[in-house]
Amino acid sequence: MKKEKKQTIVDTIIGQGTIIEGKIKHPSSLRIDGKIYGEVDCAGDVFIGKDGYVEPTIKGKNIIIAGEVNGDLYTSEKVHVQPSGKLSGSATTKGIIIDDGGVFNGESIIQDNDNKASSDKKKKKQNEKVND
Repeated sequence: MKKEKKQTIVDTIIGQGTIIEGKIKHPSSLRIDGKIYGEVDCAGDVFIGKDGYVEPTIKGKNIIIAGEVNGDLYTSEKVHVQPSGKLSGSATTKGIIIDDGGVFNGESIIQDNDNKASSDKKKKKQNEKVND
């Protein structure tokens, strides 16, 4: 429970005017108002502010975009593109929200909670057909 609570606290803000080149690995939530050119790997939520820009990859629990992202997103929960947000690339997630005015150009892969169970059922049905 403590780990879950820690992930929701934004304890790091990358300020406007800051430019980072390289990989960021962060144990809780993160807010980006500057520019990042490199992979962002976050255990909590990732907030991209209106002036924020990230490329090429973001991994996080939830990713909320008010700025711009060019690249690939991977979330364990949801992607939310706000009215001022722009996402160009792919999103692999359990859910996606695009507000009026938000832009999403690319592809989305919506994961089911039971991905493994679903693929196991399909394999079982295929095996039954072969054995008949």
